Amino acid sequence: MTSNDHIEELIIRYFEKEIDEGSLKELDQWIHEKEENKSLFFELKKLYDSQRLSTYLKGRSYDKQWESLYEKINAGSTVRKKRTNHFRIICLRYAAVAVMAVCIGFGMHELIRKFTPDPPISFNEITVEKGGKANLVILSDGSEVILNSATHFKYPTEFGKDKREVYLDGEAYFKVAKDDKKLFIVKLSRQEITVLGTWFNVLAYKEDPYSTITLAEGKILLESYDENGKKMSQMFMTSEEQAYVDNTTGSVSLNKVDATIANSWIDGKYRFKDEKLSTIVRRLENLYGVALRIESETLKDIRYTGTFSLGQKIEDVLKVITSEKQFNYQITSDEIILSVKK
Repeated sequence: MTSNDHIEELIIRYFEKEIDEGSLKELDQWIHEKEENKSLFFELKKLYDSQRLSTYLKGRSYDKQWESLYEKINAGSTVRKKRTNHFRIICLRYAAVAVMAVCIGFGMHELIRKFTPDPPISFNEITVEKGGKANLVILSDGSEVILNSATHFKYPTEFGKDKREVYLDGEAYFKVAKDDKKLFIVKLSRQEITVLGTWFNVLAYKEDPYSTITLAEGKILLESYDENGKKMSQMFMTSEEQAYVDNTTGSVSLNKVDATIANSWIDGKYRFKDEKLSTIVRRLENLYGVALRIESETLKDIRYTGTFSLGQKIEDVLKVITSEKQFNYQITSDEIILSVKK
């Protein structure tokens, strides 16, 4: 059986951050050993809830209450009076952070996990240049992220104890490892995506007027913000849904889609269905690392459907798109110009 003086020592060592793993287990066992021990914490909670703790710290002492609690811990032992004040302070500090956790059924290990601050977070940053090949990143929780070209990705070397948070500018396909205790959050320029475990594609370049989030499997929470950072919408997405988000106003259009089209790039293909030429051109610029310019405004809204391999030359891709003879293209030393067919 653990002596009462020893328990006092364990509590003191815990708050002085000198307690080892073995002693922590011992203290945990004492808290859950019998109802009297838990009862002590309920009494401390009563004082805490009535704000007498803060009053005490301001100079008013509730010596009788604290001495009574102290005596309960030391029942049947010889009490060293000179340590009473010291232990009262420990009780105050302990109650402030511990007692509520015990009351709702957490063990001491959960208490330590919850109230011990995370160490400073260090980040890794990866940039895939325009025209670069897709890059696979495996995160510390086992989640997989495939980065497309012209993409910047920032993530911690180790996730904290409460959440998993990463930052994206560009396009990436996420396969998130399930963890019910840690939300996975993807922060974009104008949106925030929250998940537990699922597969989804994000196309969100901060300079683009729109972002596209396509959910392949599972469920996610999408929050959208306007250019001033004001939250404009919040919605849950389910499998085979795609959100088209205006990065200026924060408005969202949600539609059912074939998610494999948005995800096709991870298999080395680019598929587009009824997409505007202006959107296709932006994608080609990132995929091939070249500059394309559409000379005529009338061309930008023409829509196309097609598929090509990312291993094809851009000239071959443009030949396929121009098969309908709606525009010509000219390759110069620094750009490719698309003009109306004459």
